[in-house]
Amino acid sequence: MKETRGFFVCHLAFLLAVSHLACGGAEPVAQTADDEDYDPIAALVGDVEVEEEEEGDTESVEEAYTGPTKLTVNLKVVNEKNPEGSYRLLDSSGAVIIKNGKLGEEIELNQGIYSIEFETPLVFGKPKYLVENVEVADEKMTLDEIFPAGQITLNTYRGKNVKRCVATSFTVISKTKEKDVPGKGKTCSPLILETGHYEIQLILSKKKYQPVEMRINREQVQTSNIKLEK
Repeated sequence: MKETRGFFVCHLAFLLAVSHLACGGAEPVAQTADDEDYDPIAALVGDVEVEEEEEGDTESVEEAYTGPTKLTVNLKVVNEKNPEGSYRLLDSSGAVIIKNGKLGEEIELNQGIYSIEFETPLVFGKPKYLVENVEVADEKMTLDEIFPAGQITLNTYRGKNVKRCVATSFTVISKTKEKDVPGKGKTCSPLILETGHYEIQLILSKKKYQPVEMRINREQVQTSNIKLEK
């Protein structure tokens, strides 16, 4: 009975070994049924090397920063950075967080989505410039904005001497916004206007001259020569 059982086990191991090799398996370690530790499965599979994962191989996930942000707001107007002026900062609900922010100064602010409204007397008529959906994030952040404005010098003259500027006052009408721009300007000196389409009404000695139309482009510096007819 014992011999029959041993024969059966040997025959089964042989069949499994042949099947394993036919499928591309590794050659089994030679064992016999007479071995006390004989394992037909181990004889088929052979020695299997198991690689152990070394400590420190797993990548550590850095936690996102959730604290307040140190924010610096800068504004450029044509060629001047952070001129006289200020800004209002509003949160996503429209509530005013900062009423009179100082340009170029670092502030501490909770992370989130904000709107910033700029105003500077450097731009004729003191128009406001609104920047929406500003995402404030990270530990430190700098926001650089450019006011949509350009510079023009109105060179008014008489006769043929273009270089001799005759100073006059003028009013400005915004054809883009279809309204008067508050204040009076002076020719012969640079003037910064918000980008758009304008009509300039020159006034000299209470006399109004033919209106002059012009376009102001962002960050553009230009000079316009205008002859004053008698």
